[in-house]
Amino acid sequence: MTVSVIGELLRHRARLSPDVEALVSPTKRLTYREYNGIVNKLAHYLLQLQVQKGDRIALICKNSHHFPIIYMAAAKIGAVTVPINWRLKTDGIRYILEDCTPKILFYDGEFDEVTPLLGTLPFIQQEIRLDIEDTLEELTEGYPDKEPQVDVIGEDPALIIYTSGTTGRSKGVVCTHTNLHAASIANTTTLDWRYRDRFLVVSPLFHISGMVIPVCALVRGLTMVINDQFHPIQVWDLLHAERINIMFAVPSMLNYMYESLKHQDVDAPSLRMIICGGAKVPAELIRGMYDFGYHVVQVYGATEYAGAATFWLPEYGLETCESAGKAVYLTEMKIVDPTTGEALPPGEIGEVVLRGPLTFAGYWNMEKATQEVIRNGWYHTRDAGWMDENGLLYVVDRLRDMIITSGENVFPAQVESVINQLEEVSESAVVGVAHPVWGELARAYVVRKEGSTVTEQEIITHVRRYLPDHSLHEVVFVEELPKNSMGKVMKYVLRQHANQQQPQAQ
Repeated sequence: MTVSVIGELLRHRARLSPDVEALVSPTKRLTYREYNGIVNKLAHYLLQLQVQKGDRIALICKNSHHFPIIYMAAAKIGAVTVPINWRLKTDGIRYILEDCTPKILFYDGEFDEVTPLLGTLPFIQQEIRLDIEDTLEELTEGYPDKEPQVDVIGEDPALIIYTSGTTGRSKGVVCTHTNLHAASIANTTTLDWRYRDRFLVVSPLFHISGMVIPVCALVRGLTMVINDQFHPIQVWDLLHAERINIMFAVPSMLNYMYESLKHQDVDAPSLRMIICGGAKVPAELIRGMYDFGYHVVQVYGATEYAGAATFWLPEYGLETCESAGKAVYLTEMKIVDPTTGEALPPGEIGEVVLRGPLTFAGYWNMEKATQEVIRNGWYHTRDAGWMDENGLLYVVDRLRDMIITSGENVFPAQVESVINQLEEVSESAVVGVAHPVWGELARAYVVRKEGSTVTEQEIITHVRRYLPDHSLHEVVFVEELPKNSMGKVMKYVLRQHANQQQPQAQ
C-alpha cells in the first residue's frame, strides 16, 4: 500500500498514538487504538458482505462517531464512501442513490425522507439503521480487529460527494485517496494545527470539509469532538468543557457566537482558531471576533478541490480581511481571461483556476462535465476574482452569474451587497434578463422585511449611488427566494422565471 492511502494513515496513527483520544461524541469516547480496532472489525464485516474494491457505501446520518468509523472502514477495503445530505427530500436522495448505485446503505432511522426508499432499490444489498448507540459494536462483534488485506492505492477513489445543485442537476465529485491525503497535508501545514489539538465538528460531516477533517486528524494526531447540535450559548460551554483548540463554522454560526460574546459571559480560553467558510465571512464579523481575542481564519474552496483552496489568516493584516487569502500548500493559483485562458496581471478580474494534487479525479459518470472544468491540468472554478501583488485572492462572484450589459460586466454579488445594506431589505438575488438591444439587463429579486414599504425606485437609486447605472435595471419583490437544501439561492430558477417574460425594450 502507498502512504497516501487514508486507511494506512489510521493504522500508523494508532501505532504512534494508541492512547490519545481520537473520537469524542455525546455517547462515546474512543482512543486511536479503539478507533482502529472497530474500523478493522467493520472492514471485515463489509468484506463478509461481499463489498469489493470500488463498491459504493452510502451514508445518510447526522454527525456521530459512526460517521468517521464507516468512512475509514470503507477506505481500508477500497470501497467508496458517499455521504448524502440528510436535508434532501426523498427525490433528491433517490437521484443520488440511483446515480452511484451503492451496495450498502447506512442511515439514521429518524429521517422520514429515507423511509420510502427502503427496500425499493435492487442494487442496495444491505440497509443498516444507525439510530442505536452501539450499532457498529453489535454489528461487528466477533469479527477480527486485525488489518484487512486489500490492495488499495492512492489513485483509487475514496469519496463521492454530490454538489448542492444550484445550477440544476447535482454532480458526484470523485476524490481519490491521494486527493484527500494531499488536502490533509495542505490544511495542516498552511494552518497551525498541532499534535493532540482538539477539533470541534458541529457543521455537517457530509460536506467536503467534514470528510477532510478526519484525514487531517490522522496526519496530526488530533482529537475530533463531534456533535450534531449547534446552540449559540451551549457551544461555548462545549468549547470550554472539551478544551477545544480549533473548530469549523459557517458564517451564520459564527454570527450567533459573536452575538453570544457581546451579550453573555462566555469564554473558551483554549480556542486558538475558528475556521469559517461555506460563504464569504463578513469583515465586521472577523474584526469583531478578533477584538474579543478569537482568530477567525477564512477559507475559500470547492468540493472539486478537496475542500480548502485558500486561507486568509489574521497575520496577513486585518485590513485585508475582505480577501479569501493565499493558496494553500501544494497549490498553484492564477487568474485567467475566461475567454482566452491567458493569465491576467494583479488587479484584473478573471476566472480563478487552481492546480495541484488536490484536484478531484472527475465527476461520477460525467466525462464531458469533467473536461469542461479540468483543462491542461488546471481546475477551472468558474468563480470570478482578482489577486493583488501579494498573492491574496479576492473572489467577486460566480462566473456564470456575471451579467453582460452592452459589453459591461455586472457582478451580481456586488449589487446584492449594496441592496442588502438597506434596512428594509431581508435578502436579494440579482440575475440577468435577456434583452434584444442590450444583451442582458440586471434584475433584482428582493425579499422585503415585514412591514417594509421600500419601493423599486428607492432600491435602484440606492444602488446607482454606489455602482454604475447599468448595475441594476429593475426590481421584482418576492415572498422568498428559491433555495436548495443547503440554503443556497438557486439562481437558475430565477433566470428561468425572468426569461419566460417578455423583455422590455427600453
